Amino acid sequence: MGPILNVGQPVVDPQVTFTPEELTRSMQKYRKELILMPMFAMAAALQHMGHRDGIRYKEHVHEMKGNFEFGNYDKYKKGDGAISIVQRTLETFFGNCIEPIDPNSIVQTLWGSDVTKGEALKNVDWVKRVCAYIFKKLGENMFLNMWTAKHDPTNTTKTSKWFNGFLTLEDIEIAAGTMAKELQNLYYLPEAFNANNTEDLINDFYWGDAAAGWLGVHTLLRGQKTKLFMSETVKHYYEVSYQTNHGALPYNLQFTKAHLEGKPNVEFVALSNVPENYLSLTPQGNILALWNLRTADETFLCEKSLTSHYDVDFLANMFYGEQYESINPEKLCVARYNGIELKDYTFTSYDSNNEQLATGKAATTGGVKSFSGVKYNEILVKENSVEGFAGKKYFVVGTATADGTTKYALLDGEGHDTGMKVTITAVES
Repeated sequence: MGPILNVGQPVVDPQVTFTPEELTRSMQKYRKELILMPMFAMAAALQHMGHRDGIRYKEHVHEMKGNFEFGNYDKYKKGDGAISIVQRTLETFFGNCIEPIDPNSIVQTLWGSDVTKGEALKNVDWVKRVCAYIFKKLGENMFLNMWTAKHDPTNTTKTSKWFNGFLTLEDIEIAAGTMAKELQNLYYLPEAFNANNTEDLINDFYWGDAAAGWLGVHTLLRGQKTKLFMSETVKHYYEVSYQTNHGALPYNLQFTKAHLEGKPNVEFVALSNVPENYLSLTPQGNILALWNLRTADETFLCEKSLTSHYDVDFLANMFYGEQYESINPEKLCVARYNGIELKDYTFTSYDSNNEQLATGKAATTGGVKSFSGVKYNEILVKENSVEGFAGKKYFVVGTATADGTTKYALLDGEGHDTGMKVTITAVES
C-alpha cells in the first residue's frame, strides 16, 4: 500500500478552467434555458396569473360595455343602444442589466463550498450555474416589485423603477375615477388586518358591509373561479381569527385555509411580495404578466470585457410589464387600507358642549365589537391629564382616522355613549 500523503507536499484541489471564453460559450449554449430563469424565480406569483407574450412597448385591447335586457313584450318600446368600447393598454418596458464578472474570484469562492470538493468540482458545469444564478437574481428582484414598482425613466439602476406594478396601475385608475367604491371595484378597509379581525374584514369585503355602504363583490365576480391575492401575514391572520371564531366546532380539525370559507371557487394566493392590508380578487386570466420574448433586441450575452482582460461582461435586455385586462367590477375588486393604524396615539377629549376636557395617550388593544351594526375598536387609556381615566377601556368607531380634527363619539365597555368625543392624532415615531 502506497503512502497516503507525501510528507511536506500540499494537497491540491483539481484544476478547473473558468475563462471568459467558457462563460461566453455557456451563455450561448444554454440561452433557451437561462432565459426562463427569471420566470422560475417569479413562479410563486406567475402560476396564478395570465400571460401575454409578443408585447413590445404597447398593445391595445378592447372591451365592450353596455346593459341590455329582455322585458315583457311591447311593440312600441325601443332601447337607447348605449354601448361603448373601452380601450386598455398593455405596456411593457424595455430594461437591461450590464454587470462585469471576474471568473477568477468565482473560482476562488467555489473551493470553499462543501458541496464541490474533489472530483465533483470537475464534473459540474459551474459556468452554467453562474449564468443561471445571475438570471435568477434578476427574476427575484422582479418578483419583489410586482406590486410596488413605479416606472421612472430617469432611474436606470433599480427594478422598482423599471415597470408599473399592480398597486401603481390601481393608483392610476383611482386617480382617473375608474376605480371607486361607488363602482364596486374598490373597497376601503375600515381598519388594518390583525389576528382578531381578519376573517370578519375579508367577509365584509366579499359579501358587503351595510353599515359602511359597501355592496360587496359584484355578483358576477362571485360566480367565477377567482384568485384572492394577499400577503402571507393576512392569510396567517385569517387562519388565526378563523380558529378563534370557530375552533370549538367539533368538525373543525385543522385551520389551514386555502379558500374563502364557504366559497371553494375563491382561492387564497398568499405571497411575500403583496403589500400588507391589501386584497385583490380577480380571475386568473385578468391579472396579466406581459412579455416580449420574440424579437432580436432581447439579448442575453456574456462577452469579453472592453475594460479588463480578465473579466467578462454579462448583458441582458428584456421587455416586461403588467396590467389588468379589465377593471370592471365583474372582473376585479380591490381592498385597501388608507387610514392611519391606531396603535399608539394622542387624543383630546371633549364634553357634550364641545368644551375640552383632557388630553392623553391611548393604544388599541386589538379588540373589536359591533354596536348597532357599526364596528368599533377597543382602546386602552394609558395617560390622561384628568385623574380617573388612565387604565380604563373605551370604544371608538373603527373608521376613525388620526387627522387631529374629526370628533368621534366615545363608547363605554357596554357600547353606551359616554357623551364625550375625542379627536385623534398619531404619535410621531
